[in-house]
Amino acid sequence: MADQSVPLVSLERLRIEQSKFQQGLISENTARGYASDWKVFEDFCSRYRLTALPATEETVSLFLTDQLSRSKISTARRRKWAIVFEHRSRGMPSPAGTITKELLRGAQRIRGEKPRQMRPITVAQLREMSAGLCKVGTPLALRNRALLVLGFASSLRRSSLTRLRLADVELCQQGLIVCVDREKNDQEAKGRLVAIPRGKHPHTDPVRVLEAWLRVRTSTADGPLFPRLDSSHEGEPLDGQSVCRVLKETLSTVGIDASQRGAHSLRSGLITAAAEANISALRIAAYTAQSPEIVRLYFRRSEMWRGNVAGCVGL
Repeated sequence: MADQSVPLVSLERLRIEQSKFQQGLISENTARGYASDWKVFEDFCSRYRLTALPATEETVSLFLTDQLSRSKISTARRRKWAIVFEHRSRGMPSPAGTITKELLRGAQRIRGEKPRQMRPITVAQLREMSAGLCKVGTPLALRNRALLVLGFASSLRRSSLTRLRLADVELCQQGLIVCVDREKNDQEAKGRLVAIPRGKHPHTDPVRVLEAWLRVRTSTADGPLFPRLDSSHEGEPLDGQSVCRVLKETLSTVGIDASQRGAHSLRSGLITAAAEANISALRIAAYTAQSPEIVRLYFRRSEMWRGNVAGCVGL
């Protein structure tokens, strides 16, 4: 029997704290995405007079069928996990089981949808973009230049890149040591250090490019390494979408097609270039904090011409 002397308000506060800790299991971006997806599910249930919480598997299955008629399979799958998370975070069993799993698998077999992959940036393209921004020479251009070069050299995800602060970067004789406090696959914030060596070319040397930006950075105090420079939000950190916008705008400026490239093109660009330089998947995985199996997915394009069968028969 529950202790009647315990105030209900205290239990409610404990439940709120419990929910906060459970939210900590996922990243901030994922939490925002799940909240948006849950709202879509609630609206669907309201429209058809169905119960959203707790939901039945039939309700979830009908919702996913509705979503598959208007969205990609990946979107429907993400919304399923948002529903699962919302239930589990409230101490309720998951309403997604065999039926919903088979529904999504069947949709995949029928549609054969492939994940959209951003084309990688090459070292030559990075050098061309860097040179163009250096020629412009404004604080904004130099910030964007450092953002792109360091983003490529570090192979950090855009969320980690924009979260860097001035104090996270240490200059040493060999190059730069970057402290990454939290990443997508490090939600417990154990952190890691990334060693970025000096480059051979002035436009792709991370040290020289970063130093050029820091010389015109408006403040020497600790703060975002890549802050916004517009007057209304000056000093605030960039967001992930800003990295994508900077990359696409810079590519267009130097005449490179930006339609199939995004922020991830920097990360995939380094991995692809490393694969072409015959660096092992194990070494690349250690540098990028990924599993060797994921890294090998980037090897496909770079290995297409290596020992190509048709090219070896003397056609």
